[in-house]
Amino acid sequence: MPPDDPPRRDPGRAAERTRLAWARTAIGFAAVGAAALRREPVAGLVVLAITPLIWALGRLASRQSAPETRSRQLLLVTIAVTFVAAVAVVIALLGSGPASLEELLPRHG
Repeated sequence: MPPDDPPRRDPGRAAERTRLAWARTAIGFAAVGAAALRREPVAGLVVLAITPLIWALGRLASRQSAPETRSRQLLLVTIAVTFVAAVAVVIALLGSGPASLEELLPRHG
C-alpha cells in the first residue's frame, strides 16, 4: 500500500501570503516609527521614511516573474533589507539611551 502524499500548500496563495507578511512588516515599521517620534524624533522620522520602502519591497517580492528576473528581484530585496538593517543599527547606536540602569528602570516605593 503506497503512502499518502503529504498535503501541499496551494502555490497560488504563496504570493498573497508573502505580500501580506510584508504588509504586516511595513505596518510594524510605521508603528515603531510613530512610537519613536515621542522620544527620538529623528529616529522616528527615519523609520517612518523607510516604511514605504518596506511596503514596496513586499510588492516586489510577492510578484510572480520569470526565473531570470526573479534572481535580480531577490538581489534587490536582499540589498534593501540589508540597508534597512544597517540604518536600524546606526540609529540604535547613535540614539541617546538611559545614562544608567536606574534611569531605565525607576524604583517604585
